[in-house]
Amino acid sequence: MRSAVRLLALAALVAAPLWVTSVAGAQEMNLPSGVTQRVAPESDALGTKLGGFTLYPKLGISDGYDSNIYAQPDDKAKSDGVFVIDPSLAFESNWSRNKLALGGFFSQSLQTTYTQEDHADWGVGGSGQLDVLKASNIKSSLGYQRLTEPRGGINPDTLKENPNPIQYDLLQWGLVGNHRLNQLNLSAAVDFDMLEYQSQGQQYRDRDLWAFTGQGGYTFSPGYSGFVRGVFNKRDFENTRPLVINGVRQDSQGYNVAVGIASEITNLISGEAYIGYLDQDYESYENVSGVSFGVNLEWEATKLTTVRLTASRDVADSTAQGAGGILYSIGGFGIDHELMPEVLLKADFSYYNADYQGTDSQGFSRDDDGYRASVGVDYRLSRIVHLDLLYSFDDRDSNVKPQPESAGPPPTPEIFSQDYTRHQVTFGVRLQH
Repeated sequence: MRSAVRLLALAALVAAPLWVTSVAGAQEMNLPSGVTQRVAPESDALGTKLGGFTLYPKLGISDGYDSNIYAQPDDKAKSDGVFVIDPSLAFESNWSRNKLALGGFFSQSLQTTYTQEDHADWGVGGSGQLDVLKASNIKSSLGYQRLTEPRGGINPDTLKENPNPIQYDLLQWGLVGNHRLNQLNLSAAVDFDMLEYQSQGQQYRDRDLWAFTGQGGYTFSPGYSGFVRGVFNKRDFENTRPLVINGVRQDSQGYNVAVGIASEITNLISGEAYIGYLDQDYESYENVSGVSFGVNLEWEATKLTTVRLTASRDVADSTAQGAGGILYSIGGFGIDHELMPEVLLKADFSYYNADYQGTDSQGFSRDDDGYRASVGVDYRLSRIVHLDLLYSFDDRDSNVKPQPESAGPPPTPEIFSQDYTRHQVTFGVRLQH
């Protein structure tokens, strides 16, 4: 059944027009990130005109060093060189009304020594918007990707059980409707994700995710808009989890309600900020609930410097035995500074906390904290050639520690350490037209 759905979706992607465009304002709801956002052209790209469309080819080539490719504790860290080639293609319409965007990418990652970590990702997709009326539009997107789960995520499995990278297929579909009535902005959306894991032993993570969203916003004055948003989601897993009592399932349903402010908060600050409450009700595990929040703001500190502020809290599904969900919070900031017209300096910092809900009932709890810091330089050698240099540092501390052999059987199979530090340096060349 899932294969049939996937094939039908791919056929629709190729054969059906997906109408179009970018968000008219922060009051409107946007489509979730997908393939076309990933392959979007750089701001200075000209592209090649093809009738009513523009073709944007792009090629990325990078070489780098990773001090801990498996994201393991420091005494087990393995370092290696990493080479990546990343071509992509974007195809966008130039129509005065209604737009269509199609795109695709391929990314090949090659290790110098530990070649079992080599992997290839790819994806194709489209998005668009139909301008039904002057004050109404409908947006849609569809995408299919083969992706690799990064080492060191919040849900890693033991290296012993998964010596090779974990790959999965992701089918995404979204539909958004926006309508403006004087100062009132109304939006409704439905999003669908289907994840299908290809790696051995990971099929219990196959799932269908549905999200239904309604939003009402009111523009108090030009550049100021408040909104109320409600989201209901349903998560259906295809299989029961391994190493648990027969019949235990991770299916769940939940909601997130929030109030916030959007658009231009001041002449120099723009974006969106909200606060609310979330609740995720798991079929066989403890519920996850608490305060939810989200921030995505940009501050033009000077004509040459932009400060970015981001934060969010949501519920992620867990792979740890005994925990159905993770209350995942993240916050950070970034700075972009134009040193010269052709040189952009970048710095980012983020901190996260992963609180695994339900593990107390198994006799232990798990709580992870981590942060990532990075600095980089983007040098625009020309409109066609960009050079990038990036250094990043990751650090994670978890209360899950390995058990000594003399301690007897552990309370659950999850006894490997989750602590690690990681240094990565990458130098790359981006070619575009």
